[in-house]
Amino acid sequence: MDRIQRLLDAHFNLLHTQYREVKDLTVLDDEEGSRELLVVRKAKGLTLVLDETASIILDDELIVGLRTVYGSLRAGENIYGGFDNELPVKPATMHRMTYYPHYLTDEELIAAQRDGIREGSVSSHIPFGCQRVLQLGYGRLLEEALQKMKTFEGSPQSSEKMAFLQAVVLVLQAASRFAVRHAYEAERLAQKAVDPRRRAELLTIADGCRWVSTNPPRSFHEALQLFWFTSIIHKIENQSCLPIGRFDQDLYPFYQKDVEEGVLTREEGLELLKCLWIKLNMESDLTTDTCENVTLSGQDSSGNDVTNELTYLCLDASQSLRLPDPKINVRFHKGSPPALWTRCSELVKAGMGGFPCFYNDEAHIAGLMRAGIPLEDARLYCSDGCQEVIIPGKGDFYTTFTSVNFLVELLNVLHKPLEAASFQEFLNEYKTDVAASVKRAVVRGNRRDLALARYSPVPFLSSTLEGCIESAADKTSGGTFYNFTGCLGQAFINAVNSLAVIKKLVYDDSTISLTTLRDSLVKNWKGHERLRQLAVNRVPKYGNNDDYVDALAVEVADHFFREALKYHNPRGGRYYPGIFTFHQVTKGKHIGASPDGRRAGTPVTNHLSPAVGTDLNGPTAVINSALKICRLKPPEGAALGIRFHPSALQGENGRKNLLSFIQTFMAEGGLEVQFNVVDSETLRNAQKTPEAYRNLIVRVWGFSAYFVTLTKDYQDDIIARTAHGL
Repeated sequence: MDRIQRLLDAHFNLLHTQYREVKDLTVLDDEEGSRELLVVRKAKGLTLVLDETASIILDDELIVGLRTVYGSLRAGENIYGGFDNELPVKPATMHRMTYYPHYLTDEELIAAQRDGIREGSVSSHIPFGCQRVLQLGYGRLLEEALQKMKTFEGSPQSSEKMAFLQAVVLVLQAASRFAVRHAYEAERLAQKAVDPRRRAELLTIADGCRWVSTNPPRSFHEALQLFWFTSIIHKIENQSCLPIGRFDQDLYPFYQKDVEEGVLTREEGLELLKCLWIKLNMESDLTTDTCENVTLSGQDSSGNDVTNELTYLCLDASQSLRLPDPKINVRFHKGSPPALWTRCSELVKAGMGGFPCFYNDEAHIAGLMRAGIPLEDARLYCSDGCQEVIIPGKGDFYTTFTSVNFLVELLNVLHKPLEAASFQEFLNEYKTDVAASVKRAVVRGNRRDLALARYSPVPFLSSTLEGCIESAADKTSGGTFYNFTGCLGQAFINAVNSLAVIKKLVYDDSTISLTTLRDSLVKNWKGHERLRQLAVNRVPKYGNNDDYVDALAVEVADHFFREALKYHNPRGGRYYPGIFTFHQVTKGKHIGASPDGRRAGTPVTNHLSPAVGTDLNGPTAVINSALKICRLKPPEGAALGIRFHPSALQGENGRKNLLSFIQTFMAEGGLEVQFNVVDSETLRNAQKTPEAYRNLIVRVWGFSAYFVTLTKDYQDDIIARTAHGL
């Protein structure tokens, strides 16, 4: 049995969980600590966790380190530490991922709660500045902060800037100590090792850990190790969906150098990469919605294709391991090599559980530029951890905390005591409500924005982002370059289908009145089944390339995008909109019956995907409907998910047909598309005998998960999706 299989076996048996500890830590042990500026207390909290984290090196590991300090899960709380959304994944062990030591005084706790956040709240969905960390190392970052502090000496007006820089110094010193302790542990284990090969490995690990504790990495192995140490620290400070960014671009120079110098073979590089991939899965027993998204390929700032050997190595590692993390996203453009298209279509055909998700450079770059990002930087985008797009390393994007629920707003309008004389009058009233909802969402978003800066700065993450040390400002205070706030349009397709029903049955055909429709919805269609069937079967639905409904989708989406782009946030950035729906099953539980025939409490649609059972004209019609929204260039993006029956992709012709399908979607302006390739019988069998399908992975929304770990309602939602042919 080789190293990778032994590491996989240890992972699947959850051996790493034995090192987890629940600790209630605080930096408020005395009055002097309470009087320090909050950002310094926050930094001391991270320092305390790192110093309390044991230096763990498991058997066979080449990439070492483990997050060990967690909080306990309270009744009704999900593993992220919040109560807002019911997670679709059943955790195997009950730990709280967002645990942070106490650093807020009692008065600050009350004030933070009043502003809608809690101690240790996070903005999330943002990768650390990987390229900056690898180029400078903790030591150079520390030097930059110390040099910047000298410019403020003797200036009483700069106390907040000095406090931020002091916080940066504290966390970077703690990060260095964290790495050095692993060097000592590796040396200790080397002295005990019987196997000469393992002793040599441990001594190499010790040398690498000690070096990267302050210096930029010298090798691919050291670069992976520094990446992993930084990931652990980032998770502790800011855990709640943390993407990885453009991994193949950031790490490739180290891989290329080692290969060219003859100190690393492709096979050795692949083994190291697999070791890291396994480490990234060490919290998948808590949830596979980790947002550990890798974005591969794409372009550089000049528009050149940047596909490289590490791009393919990442794809090979993921296919070999078949783990839920990292989630693989691949960027394509007109200059992408045919080999990359072929390789990725092969992975979809192999049923990799939503890997990869295909991103269209031309469409996304145009959307980001619409929001004001220059072309050179827009070309550097990556996934935010779900499916929205951000600029890694030099941007602070609050992508998911502001939203408008199109279906809820439609029901609010519908249940008003009014009788619109025409459909256009009704639609205008609805658009007015959507605009008001956007404005309310901005108020909520800005309130959270200000509260994060006031009560939960992140000095470690900020130190890795361009601009923060230079401006002596935390990223939550606008310290980095791009400070955008996302605005999600949710339950969009249900709302569009519902508008089509109102237009046709109430106004065009005069089949019913608004009053009758309201009454049927209040009764959850009870006693109105004939009317519900008319709504379901006699009105065009989105996903069939029918302009009767698609034109409504375009009008509503365009209105929403224009409204959201009007607003700015307190960090000097602006709001940028997209169409995304997460937690579609949970959200549906809180929404009443809707005119599209949906019953109260049932799931809503996912992103740009058609409502379950309504896509009757095949996958080409689906993408044609989606393209009409994509061509509006939403800056944050919009995702389309499609399920294919495995028989549709059989043989070389099946793969070629799939490739043609994806390329057509992108050539026409599609933004991003993801696939599940699995039949309903397999999914139902997995429900009945989960032990036989332990490794079956499916795409849920912006993440993939082991199907058998999903709650039954989410399993049923995936089973209900149309399995298309080609």
